Amino acid sequence: GTFVAGTGTIDDDGKVGAIGGIGMKTVGARRAGARYFLTPADNCAAASEDTPDGLTLVKVRTIGDAVKALDKIRTGKPDGLPSCAKS
Repeated sequence: GTFVAGTGTIDDDGKVGAIGGIGMKTVGARRAGARYFLTPADNCAAASEDTPDGLTLVKVRTIGDAVKALDKIRTGKPDGLPSCAKS
């Protein structure tokens, strides 16, 4: 399978919230072998400032977004995943 990592908070409505230390988390995930990182939408700007090579940041706003992204990655069809574009 494909190594996917991620972070964030999830509230009672399924909304994914921002967290601190996103840059360190993406570096750690890539070092551990992750190819994709599920990123809270509100962390996209900070995360994309220095994204490790080989790591794709996938923007998620809800737990549903995360599940859809995981399904696309699992089936080998990651085209069209919402991403945090590098600035």
